[in-house]
Amino acid sequence: MTERLTVMVSSTANDLPEHRKQVLDACERVGMRPIMMEHLSAKSAGAVDVSLAMVDEADVYVGVFAHRYGYVPEGYDRSITEMEYRRAIENGIPVLIFLIGDNVPVLPKDFDTGKGAEKLHALKEEIKTTHVVDFFESPKDLRGLVIQSLTEVKEQFDATDADEQGAAKKSALVETLHYVSAIPQPPEAYIAHPYTLLQVRGLVGRQAELELLTDWVTGKRYGDVRIFNVVAIGGMGKSALTWTWFNEVAPQEMTPLAGRLWWSFYESDATYENFVTRALAYVSRRSLDEVSGMSFPEQEDLLLRILDREPFLLVLDGLERILTAYTRQDAAFLSNDDIDEETANYVAGALGLPESAGQSYVGKHKLRLAADPRAGRFIRRLARVGASRTLASTRLYPADIQTRGGRPLPGCFALFLPGLSDQDALALWREHGARGSRETMLPVFKTFDKHPLLIQLLAAEVAEDREAVGDFDKWRELHPDFDPFGLPLVQVQSHVLLQAMQGLSGAELQTLRTIAGFRMPASLDTLKSLLVRTNDDADPVSTPFATLVDLDAALTALEDQGLLGWDRRANRYDLHPIVRGVVWSGVDDTTRTDLLESLRTHFAAMPMVEDWNEVESLEDLTPPIELYDKLIGLGRYDDAFEVFRDRLNKATLYRLSASRLRVELLEKLFPDGSEVPPPLRSTHAQGSTLNSLAQGYLFSGQPGAAVSRFRLAEQIDASEGDQSSQAVFLYNLSGALRPAASLQAAEASPRAALAIARELTDRFREGQSLYFVGVALAMRGRSDEATVALQRSLRIWQAREHRQGEGVVSACLAETILQRGDAAAAQPLADRAWTLAHVRRHESDFIRAARLQGTAALQLGDLELAHDRLQHALARARAVSLVEEELPTLVVLAEWHRQQGEPEKAREMLADVWDPAEVGPYPLFHADALNVLAQIERDAGNTDAAVEAATQAYKLAWCDGPPYAYHWGLEKAKAHLTALGAPEPDLPPFDESQHEPMPEVELNPEDEFHV
Repeated sequence: MTERLTVMVSSTANDLPEHRKQVLDACERVGMRPIMMEHLSAKSAGAVDVSLAMVDEADVYVGVFAHRYGYVPEGYDRSITEMEYRRAIENGIPVLIFLIGDNVPVLPKDFDTGKGAEKLHALKEEIKTTHVVDFFESPKDLRGLVIQSLTEVKEQFDATDADEQGAAKKSALVETLHYVSAIPQPPEAYIAHPYTLLQVRGLVGRQAELELLTDWVTGKRYGDVRIFNVVAIGGMGKSALTWTWFNEVAPQEMTPLAGRLWWSFYESDATYENFVTRALAYVSRRSLDEVSGMSFPEQEDLLLRILDREPFLLVLDGLERILTAYTRQDAAFLSNDDIDEETANYVAGALGLPESAGQSYVGKHKLRLAADPRAGRFIRRLARVGASRTLASTRLYPADIQTRGGRPLPGCFALFLPGLSDQDALALWREHGARGSRETMLPVFKTFDKHPLLIQLLAAEVAEDREAVGDFDKWRELHPDFDPFGLPLVQVQSHVLLQAMQGLSGAELQTLRTIAGFRMPASLDTLKSLLVRTNDDADPVSTPFATLVDLDAALTALEDQGLLGWDRRANRYDLHPIVRGVVWSGVDDTTRTDLLESLRTHFAAMPMVEDWNEVESLEDLTPPIELYDKLIGLGRYDDAFEVFRDRLNKATLYRLSASRLRVELLEKLFPDGSEVPPPLRSTHAQGSTLNSLAQGYLFSGQPGAAVSRFRLAEQIDASEGDQSSQAVFLYNLSGALRPAASLQAAEASPRAALAIARELTDRFREGQSLYFVGVALAMRGRSDEATVALQRSLRIWQAREHRQGEGVVSACLAETILQRGDAAAAQPLADRAWTLAHVRRHESDFIRAARLQGTAALQLGDLELAHDRLQHALARARAVSLVEEELPTLVVLAEWHRQQGEPEKAREMLADVWDPAEVGPYPLFHADALNVLAQIERDAGNTDAAVEAATQAYKLAWCDGPPYAYHWGLEKAKAHLTALGAPEPDLPPFDESQHEPMPEVELNPEDEFHV
């Protein structure tokens, strides 16, 4: 089954706190969702109704009974615990009862006397004959029993046909998939996604930071700040800090307080849209249904108005998850250093960073923009509210609330959380059971910047050492190879980690190595299949665990030491990039080969999505991606190529537009660099791989890099006489040459492909070639010829009943007509393109159609529709890093804001164009953006700036020189310069001798497609 089963955990809370925690962990370990009344007192009004509703929601009931009967509400003759148990029996769901053993010592405060004791005894006697699974002696003992029992129940559910469970039950399960709490009435705190301090015994230290937050919220410091950002790399404890302050400090210090909301963007359904809807329901005291009935812009506006007039506290945990860097397909695999380099995670004047830090990165902040531009606009507006305050914990500082100079916008502040103070570092060390003098330990801690994770790892190793028993001096005598001094920070991190892993058992180390061998987080089911023996004859070396309970113990130990991360929602396991690198580098060649072969076998046997059109997300491609990665690791490049070709190519190119992921995967097939053919036996495979890599470069914003790979692919197949593939590479080459402003070659290459297609009587390749010829002609203003080519291409797709191809050409025809200014004729074509995008559901088709719908609406004066469609296109383009669509969408949005009399917002749109347009390069989009800027400067009366922008646009649109210039950009630049009384630049004319001759081929010959 695919739904996550829900487990109602029932017990008396007062006498079993640690037991309950272990039961929660056990439920999540087997992939079930535990629910219990952790945030509601049994004596609260409505507690009975809430508890019984939880039982009704559950698929499984787990009861843990010790020495208390539980609270009996007024008007009832049974405790809530017994009522929950009996309701579970009535509902007919599996009931698992665990009783505390008779030998467990009982303290006076731990048991009931009088009627409570009598009722408890009677209930236990009844239960013993019906639903008792086992007796437990300790929390650890109970955890193992629950894991074993729930695993058996889960297997029974998995074996039951979904239809027999009933549609109503299945619907109820779907509704319980996410950790989103019910919305209470303010001022009661709304904790949408409860946070648990996993593997940390409370928050250690950070008193200075807690006081700083208190000073902020009380107005003693940073009184004008509305959004306070706590920024830190993983493992620094930013979530623990904000959670502790939210619960223990803010309620007392922030008075009067209308309410508090904790929202974690790490959770499965914690999207921006859900945040706005649920936050509004909370602060407005309205029902969720009522709020959901409002349009989304109305929800945003009303939420901001309420926050402006009433003092609410919002905590947004994991805010980086709504930023572009974390919507990329490869985001989970970037190290902290990679993320900083790619995102320029720098804020001038931020607390915790020196003024000189990262100056070279200012402006390189695109990946820190909100993937959904509505979210970026919202947090900017949130920084201007009056009464409320927002605290954000984030890996990256959002660029939407940052100036081009790198400073926070007014109303915003950034605290870059450093390593621990000396005192806190020592306290954390001791908290994890390790000892050592201040004079000895502080120099050690300073070698790795007093990073909490590394302190915890080292402390756990020292504490667990049987000979040192927590004493660092003794441990160091036993480990003379430990010497972190004088090493660069990266090497110090590796040094500490290697020491931390020395105390691991063989089974624990094998678990770490197995997870390190994955490219993605590993699921529990996968780890079970690889590490847990299924029969007595299984190899105990390759499968070191006899049961899931044994594997759970190993995973728990690794988590406690900070070596392993557990995503409880998805029940997946991953390593910090530093840990992964150290573990994998320490594996010898033989062991690595054996491990990779084991993983290859595992993933090769897994079911895979057969039809790439049915792929919905990257998760659907996990098995083939992992299989591909293991084949690369084994040096089996030809086998890896076949997996990519058959399982990944079309899904990543068309369905998901996962261009960055394609580049990441395909570059592994080029051990000698992608400037030379990959080491594959077949020349056809070599050309195909180069073509696929070039497509990845092109659609991820690197058309310049794509050109050379397309050319090399075409040369390989031409030398082998493979005309069919040669035609494909030729028209694909045009797609890279055009944005790079090589307009003569961008038209010549698809004309050559068209000639080949006609010679082969290949209608499919003819239709593709005509499309690229039409696009090239349209760019240089030859609209009539472009329309002829595109109309013939359209007829070919219609004759073949190829609806997706028909949609793509319809979009191109719409763009061609829009360039001429006939929006009324273009609009139905754009709408047709949007409709046909749903046939194959290619992400790029949706984005292009939405952009053209918005552009047509803008030309027709429908500003509301234009803004909606353009924002939709921009959000989707950024989500998949489709730069070729993002840049023109930004240009049209800039023009929209200019027409609305919002020049500064127009400039903000254009600011996001300059860097990628230069890097790509994308001269044509750059020229369009400069033409809009020229008009903005003219509107403002800035003649010199307008002339400069128009002149630059003219030069960029010149391309190879007329007639192979970007006609539309050049004409707009000319018009600006004429209006401004400025001369046109003197540029070299087109030099025919520098180009291959244009192939002679008729666009619309007399045949069955002629009209």
